[in-house]
Amino acid sequence: MTFSPKQQLSRVRGRKRYSAWVRINAKRLTDLCALQYDKDGNALGLAHFASPVTGTYKGRTVLSPKRQKVKSIKKIRA
Repeated sequence: MTFSPKQQLSRVRGRKRYSAWVRINAKRLTDLCALQYDKDGNALGLAHFASPVTGTYKGRTVLSPKRQKVKSIKKIRA
């Protein structure tokens, strides 16, 4: 049993159907690919993730930002 259409759909009709779907779902589609930006305007990641640089999500501090650890120099006795 095949699941193909009975007749071929014209290009105009198919494109009308697609554009109507995009018009209805435009807000959802833009929210899916929204990026999160830092103060300089650089994209950090997707908006539904916490920022790896500042550690904020929706204006709240969720994570402690990653800081580079400074290694202390130890004296070695030989």
